[in-house]
Amino acid sequence: MGGSKYNRLLGNKYIRNYKNSLAYLSSSMKNSNLKKDQYNFLQNSIIPTYHFQKSLQKLKIPTLEDTCERYLSALKPLLNDNEYDQAKKITKQFQHGEAPQLDKEIRELDRQERDSNYISEPWFDMYLSARESIVLNYNPFIAFAPDPNPQQMDQAIRATNFLISAARFFNSLKNSKLKPEIFHLNPEKSDTVTFQRLVRLLPESVSFYGAYAFDAYPLDMSQYFRLFNSTRIPKHGKDVLKTDPSQRHILVIHNGNFYTFPVFDEQDNVLPPEVIYACMTHIINSNETAELPLGVLTSENRNVWADARTRLEKLGNEEILDKIDTALFCIALDDSKSTDPSEMAHEFLYGDAKNRWFDKSNTIIINKSGHAAVNFEHSWGDGVAVLRFFNELYDDSVQNAFVNSQTKPVFNKGDIKNVVRKLKFNLDDEIKVSVKKAEENYKATTGRLNLRNFELEKYGRFFVKNYNLSPDSIMQSGIQVAFYKVFQKFVATYESASTSAFKYGRTETIRPATMATKKLSEYLYDRKVDGSNIEEVMAMLKECSKNHNQLVKEGAMGQGFDRHLFALRYHAVVRKKQEMPEFFQSHAYKFINHNILSTSTLAYPNILNGGFAPVVPDGFGIGYRILDNKLGACVSSYSASELKDFVDALETTYERFYDILKQSPTKKKSD
Repeated sequence: MGGSKYNRLLGNKYIRNYKNSLAYLSSSMKNSNLKKDQYNFLQNSIIPTYHFQKSLQKLKIPTLEDTCERYLSALKPLLNDNEYDQAKKITKQFQHGEAPQLDKEIRELDRQERDSNYISEPWFDMYLSARESIVLNYNPFIAFAPDPNPQQMDQAIRATNFLISAARFFNSLKNSKLKPEIFHLNPEKSDTVTFQRLVRLLPESVSFYGAYAFDAYPLDMSQYFRLFNSTRIPKHGKDVLKTDPSQRHILVIHNGNFYTFPVFDEQDNVLPPEVIYACMTHIINSNETAELPLGVLTSENRNVWADARTRLEKLGNEEILDKIDTALFCIALDDSKSTDPSEMAHEFLYGDAKNRWFDKSNTIIINKSGHAAVNFEHSWGDGVAVLRFFNELYDDSVQNAFVNSQTKPVFNKGDIKNVVRKLKFNLDDEIKVSVKKAEENYKATTGRLNLRNFELEKYGRFFVKNYNLSPDSIMQSGIQVAFYKVFQKFVATYESASTSAFKYGRTETIRPATMATKKLSEYLYDRKVDGSNIEEVMAMLKECSKNHNQLVKEGAMGQGFDRHLFALRYHAVVRKKQEMPEFFQSHAYKFINHNILSTSTLAYPNILNGGFAPVVPDGFGIGYRILDNKLGACVSSYSASELKDFVDALETTYERFYDILKQSPTKKKSD
């Protein structure tokens, strides 16, 4: 149960009471209908979880020539002729001046690092060195769809089922029973038992190549271990990530109070559902509100929070902070009863700071209505690991429903109090002042953000694919058309592409604003589309789709330009301590990195919505989704009026796309 630190914190008397009480609770309640191994593990994969990790291909650095060419291509629709000519001149000077030596040096460093890649160090450093608050600036949220059984939407029931599913996921991962992440190009050929048994026999050093022969592409899983027992720790200048996989307790926050209880017994078996349900119910029934909401400190500037944390440690709270840091993850039980997606977006993106510890790698937020979301700290990982965790939790909790409305959390009150521990901090006036100041800053910052969710059920992926168009391109083209309709200009646009097909891959940037989307936006701005020009518009949509598909492919292969340029800049300024090269100080480079439109797709049926704040003060954050038969987005902005105008235009644009496709004489593919 966490070793000597845990024992020192709680005392030997408590340990005895805890073990006796846990044994009583476990023996006095029925276990799950699942057999022991079935209950303990979410999966029992034939192929070990990390079987492909050693043989994954290394992320390739684009050629300097390709990077500069792609950079200029992305600038073309954004700049006027004079600005573009100047950007081209500065880029060529950089390409044939300072860049080759920097490029040569990062390639040499990359060659020497077998267990890393050229962007890993700069990317982690970028996140961990950032001093602004991680709230709004970094942490996103992804909201779960409601449980199809309304009775399962009770807060305690859903929290318990999520926790049990997460514990099963954790055990499967820890014991290498979780299925490896594989992209199956031809599932009939590779997503089979025969494939699994054959590939399992291959040595780890060549296993990737065996999968590749079946048109199956294993993905990097190096981030998965930080899904659990991990926290970002504030330090002056640069934070650190702390992970302790030996710990087996959960952190629950309710009414600003912090609680922990074990999720596993001493043999690492997941505790019976009724036991976990009893613990969760006990916490929810504890109506005491914390006098001082310490969680708000995690929303502060990182140096300010580092000072406050140091003070907390000096006051004798090291062990308590360690319990928070090393918990499997965090469950936040909110008092909100909201069911409106736009209102819940505010709650899940930031919410009531007394009920948060934003530094935890993962927090599952569950409100009184049973609606839930994952809010995650972003420095340790990206969407691939979080979305796998998210989808497995949703599916398992719905399919198995370990507790339900008939489950009775029967327990001995004294025993449950010995199992569920409320963490009590030693505080002084200095900490109290810090908390009050943090509350003021938090309210001032989050109070400026506006969020709006919309959903259009008229069409989705199936409809779009009938016209040989990319669903993602339709969504991105709509964003460009709508923005131009409102603002009559084209701006830097960011779309994230996962590079998890490579060892330690994270993300590359896709630049969806192209000459094709510019042409479409300008054409649709003040024209009616009818029989006379429908084919012309369809040709434009197809060109947008073609260009976008190419950009997506390049991004997934790590062949964009943003990460390469970022690495060159980092190497020059941080490693070599040189003056910033002129190229990185140019108007064009600053302009394309001021991402007015920051976008990310969340195209999974288990997702209600998801979102994040704008990455620049005058921008929009757009978490969009296009599913089989519907589409939508959660959009954020610091301007309420601009948000309304833009989202109204976005909805209108997607409606217009539907009408255009319906009018099109283009022959559809057979269903």
